[in-house]
Amino acid sequence: MARKLTTNYILLRLRDLRMTAFAPEEFARVFGLDPGQAYAVLRRLVASGRVARAARGSYVVADPAGEESLGHAFFLGARLVAPSYVSFWSALHHYGWTEQMPRQALFATTRRSRRARVGAFPLRFVRLSPSRFFGYVEARQGPSAFPIAEPEKAILDCLCLPRYAGGMEEVAKAIAAALADLRVPILAEYAAKVGVRSVSSRLGFLLEEGGADAAKLRRSASRTFVPLDPEGPRRGRFDARWRVIDNRSGAD
Repeated sequence: MARKLTTNYILLRLRDLRMTAFAPEEFARVFGLDPGQAYAVLRRLVASGRVARAARGSYVVADPAGEESLGHAFFLGARLVAPSYVSFWSALHHYGWTEQMPRQALFATTRRSRRARVGAFPLRFVRLSPSRFFGYVEARQGPSAFPIAEPEKAILDCLCLPRYAGGMEEVAKAIAAALADLRVPILAEYAAKVGVRSVSSRLGFLLEEGGADAAKLRRSASRTFVPLDPEGPRRGRFDARWRVIDNRSGAD
């Protein structure tokens, strides 16, 4: 069988067996290799970019049968770094709240932040503390299933780290587009669990700006004034109810 172990043959065989993720021992058994041979072949596949090392000593196929999709990148990315789930700008795009397509697939994880690539797709893994790693469900895009932030948790992740969602103005537009889909009681519950008062204030301000009842967020809101855009200046329109400085351009 060694004569048949071209890259294309291996990928087609893995596709036929639906082995998108596998351990070295399983790979060796399927192709009739001893451990040393299996690791040598896997090194070659990793160097070619067709297979990537995943967490916990396993491997994932980066481009089975030459077919790529964003859903496939989400599926494999979540296996490349575990635990992780799709969030930030990628989640906003998945839910249809932004027309902007992020240039990389973005994930939340409890592991060290890192960059990677699956086929043509760059991946970015953003570290969250374990206490903020919650609120995700399974979704599907085409044939690929993957973990993704619930709508409410996606919004909160973006508010905590807006630089991974295109900036605060993009997050504010996404919240306005998402109002009909969001469960405000769940938002209030998750915001309290995240435990960042400035985030609760920004969220409450933006929800009420869109006409939603955000009163349940008042209990976890900031006691001091915070800029709506944490990367912007501390000047703009002061909102006493939410203690937010609306420092977006044109807000004076």
